[in-house]
Amino acid sequence: MKNKRLLLILPHFSEKHHYGAMSKVAPSLLPVSLVYLAGYLEAQNYQVKIFDGQVETMNSHTITTAVNEFKPDVVGITCMTPMVVETHLAAKIVKSCQPSPMVVVGGIHPSILPEDVIKDKNIDVVVRGEGEITFHELLEALPDNDLEHIQGLTYQNNDSIVHTPDRPLLDNLDILPLPARHLVNYNGYHQIPDAVFAEPLREILTSRGCPFQCIFCSARFISGYKYRYHSPERVLEEVDLLVNKYNARQIAVLDDNFVVDIQRTIDICNGLLKRGYHKKLVWTTAARADQVDYDLMKLMKEAGFKLLSFGVETGSERLLQMICKGENKDHISSAVQNAHRAGLKVRGTLILGLPTETRQESLATIQWAKDLRLDFAKFSLATPYPGTPLYDIAIKQGMRTDDWSHFSSMAGFADYDPVFVPEGRTPAELKQLQKQAMRDFYLRPRQLWSLIRNITSWKDIKMYYYGARSVLIKR
Repeated sequence: MKNKRLLLILPHFSEKHHYGAMSKVAPSLLPVSLVYLAGYLEAQNYQVKIFDGQVETMNSHTITTAVNEFKPDVVGITCMTPMVVETHLAAKIVKSCQPSPMVVVGGIHPSILPEDVIKDKNIDVVVRGEGEITFHELLEALPDNDLEHIQGLTYQNNDSIVHTPDRPLLDNLDILPLPARHLVNYNGYHQIPDAVFAEPLREILTSRGCPFQCIFCSARFISGYKYRYHSPERVLEEVDLLVNKYNARQIAVLDDNFVVDIQRTIDICNGLLKRGYHKKLVWTTAARADQVDYDLMKLMKEAGFKLLSFGVETGSERLLQMICKGENKDHISSAVQNAHRAGLKVRGTLILGLPTETRQESLATIQWAKDLRLDFAKFSLATPYPGTPLYDIAIKQGMRTDDWSHFSSMAGFADYDPVFVPEGRTPAELKQLQKQAMRDFYLRPRQLWSLIRNITSWKDIKMYYYGARSVLIKR
């Protein structure tokens, strides 16, 4: 099926629905899974187009127009849990076109619940797990539809559902070509101010997988627990492209966990220094607090890293153990102090409403974020995504809804209740606490002054205004 046309769709994600009052400061990110998939398929001589519902108007007219003008043989739709409704709607619109292309759906939600997704008569095939090799083999099997020997597929055969064996994870990521960034329009994407220090900002994915067992993380279902990564040389090759072709002045590393192989991190930093990129680039990334020490963070700072994000999660030692974090508060406190000593800014991500959490523990988490002297903090509500142990706990405790569109960690700002509420707590209390956490953390003189010093544009001022307004609204 060489030289055939493929349309890849990221369905519309309603920021207003999922973030409510915080929608004006919600980020939109490059659809990294699609640009990496597109890069691989282009290297196999397929013609590929990306339709991103984050930055393009997505409705029946625009999808139909895209299909009729591009005339794809296959349409691939990526689906995350909050986008399930939009995914099925997009598939229905695509199938209404004449002639209708094959519709293939992949991504984390259909990988976890393939039978639920394939029941839709508008969806022909589900690709489970990592998509590059599976999608390519699927395309090679067309038009004969000889699918049974392809690993990682779910499809209907008459009245029965067929699951082919799972595909093993790809060990050597360096065999994948550079992502097809030329297929997207960068102008429509935006990040929150606490992650933007220089523009243009570009994203990169240097590894897949994370060996740790946190009960709330659904990413492991696709990326696995085995840490796999691009070599330092391959990472630096992509950085060269981002700087020289895409004018990058900041790079956001979107890895689940950038610092797992410490020597690789050191080699990347040394490569950045050797190329002189520490003079023209700043970086942001995420790491575990127990995997970085002062010397490593000092080297990262010298190489151009500006901000590290740590999963702080909770101020309760008991809950850190319960969620299988594998860290304690001393690890986190030490890492934050050493990061500041190395000259890095620190962002913490925290969760309210964990199973068995008491109100006192919720308040302790808010206080812990302040005591750590974090530069930035994000407070999420515990959201039991399918495929996680947290989801199993929520089901046992009688989870209140199966409306996937309500699976938002920012439900405290939305018009609906959180999908999970610990026993003995109420939805109203959790919604109020999420707003209180943002208000208590950011509307302090020290934090306000830090934000003011971080302002680089009128856009930052507007974003801070909308952020403050959203946490002050009483409803």
